Amino acid sequence: MTPDIFNVNSENFVGGPGRLVVADLAIAAPTKISDVMDTTTPYNLKNGWRDLGATNDGISISRGFSTEDFEVDQVMGPADTEVTGYTHSLSTSLAENTLINRQLALVGGEIIETPAELGAAQALAGALAVGARIVTLTTADVAFKAGGWLQFTGGEMKKIVSVDGTSVVLESGVEKAYATTDSVSPITSLPTKRIGYGTKRDVPFQRYALISQKKDGSLYMAVIRKAQVTGDDKEQSFNKSKRVLPLSLTAFPEDGIADEENVYYEIEESI
Repeated sequence: MTPDIFNVNSENFVGGPGRLVVADLAIAAPTKISDVMDTTTPYNLKNGWRDLGATNDGISISRGFSTEDFEVDQVMGPADTEVTGYTHSLSTSLAENTLINRQLALVGGEIIETPAELGAAQALAGALAVGARIVTLTTADVAFKAGGWLQFTGGEMKKIVSVDGTSVVLESGVEKAYATTDSVSPITSLPTKRIGYGTKRDVPFQRYALISQKKDGSLYMAVIRKAQVTGDDKEQSFNKSKRVLPLSLTAFPEDGIADEENVYYEIEESI
C-alpha cells in the first residue's frame, strides 16, 4: 500500500468504561495505581476505598478555566489576558441505586440499621452442606411460611419457597455448612435500614479515583484529590425503566500541593 501523508497510530486510541471509587480525605492520595487497587485479578480495592459500582451513560471528567482580558489605549482589542479561575467536575449516573450510594449522591444523613425480629429458635434436625436447599426442623412451626424468611445461626437469611411439616424448602442454597448444634429461626420482620434527607449544612469532601483499562491491558487512573457533591437537582424517576442515581461532583484544590496538580492527576502504566 502506498503510504499517505497521515501519521496514525491506532495503539493510541483509547476508550471503554471506568471504575469509579471513593475514599475519605483521611486516606492518603495514591502515588501509584496499586495504592488503590490490586493490579492483577481479582482487582480488589485496598482498605479505605469503596466501589460506586456500575454506571449508566459513562463517566465524564471536565476541566476548564476562565480568563480576563487587559486592554490598553494603543491596541485595538485585548493586549493581554490572564487566567482568573479553573473549574473541574465529574458527572455520571450510578446504576447501582444502593442506600450508601444515595447517602453520597443526595447528601443523606446517618444510616440507621434495625435488626430482624425473630420467632422461636430451634435446633436443626439435620446437618446442611453448602448449597443445601432443604432444611429439616426439629418441630413443625407455623411461623415458617412460604414466601417468608428464616435466619440461621450467624445471621444468614434465606427466603422460604414452601413448607411441608418439618421440611422447609429454600429459594437458594445456604452459603455455609450447618450442624445439628446450629439453630434456625423464622423471621417475623425483616431488618431495615433508614436514612433521612434534610437541610445538612456541611457537604463532605472526599477523594475519588477513576480507573480504566486500555486495550493492551495496561491501566489508567485519574485521581481527584478533593471533591464535593454539587447542589444540582438529582432527579430519580419511578417508572418502567431502571432507576439510576445522578452523581455530579465539583473538585477543589488541596492545600499544600503544587499548583500543577493540586486538583487532580493521572497515572498510567506504560508498556
